[in-house]
Amino acid sequence: MSSAARIDNNSLAMRIDSRDSDTLKPPELDELGQLIDRNELDIGDDEIDGQVECFPLVVTSSSDDDDIEGFLFGSLERVGGTPCVLWGLGSAVPGRTAKKVLSAMAEELFRRAAITFPDEDVLVGGRFAQPSAYTLLDGLADRVPRPDHRPSGEERAWGRRLAKRFGCDHRYDDQVFCVSPVRKREASVDAVALNGTTPKLAGKVFDELKPPEGSAIIAFGWALAEDLAARLQA
Repeated sequence: MSSAARIDNNSLAMRIDSRDSDTLKPPELDELGQLIDRNELDIGDDEIDGQVECFPLVVTSSSDDDDIEGFLFGSLERVGGTPCVLWGLGSAVPGRTAKKVLSAMAEELFRRAAITFPDEDVLVGGRFAQPSAYTLLDGLADRVPRPDHRPSGEERAWGRRLAKRFGCDHRYDDQVFCVSPVRKREASVDAVALNGTTPKLAGKVFDELKPPEGSAIIAFGWALAEDLAARLQA
């Protein structure tokens, strides 16, 4: 299953494609690896292969010249019966359009969620190593973690569920929603290209992270059914 959309505005023209991740061919995987290298993420090819296994969808953004400008692995699934949109490894070419590229790819997964889970609130979550990535959760209800918020038991339980789904529950601290370091960088939604867009609200949440060593925050929020329906109609 695949879909494509074209986005044009005064400063950006791009094509957004979503498809089954296991249909990625070796040259395409190499292109994703080159983008990762360009952003100096130091994530091996085996990590990309692992993303294909763990996340059944991949969204890509490309220019009119068919150059890849970004990608985002994802999944639409139910966790304990609750509909979820989960983000895996994602990155974009550095530059002034990086946030628009990442936001457009996330929007494609929201669109798919509106179709897959009609009339349901959907939990949206991922692993984040830089505070600027937190802006991708803008518009979601009850974002967790956030400064000066005391998480409820249910919110901590959701953090544990997501940590288990991402395969890092043995290193996860549900009090601070943080995955401890392992001396190597791991897959997360990369926000290196979003430098300068860090929201003050997220700053303290990420203060103690060491992204090159694999530490990350598991963050999530809720996309309400009416908001998803509105996104589908936009």
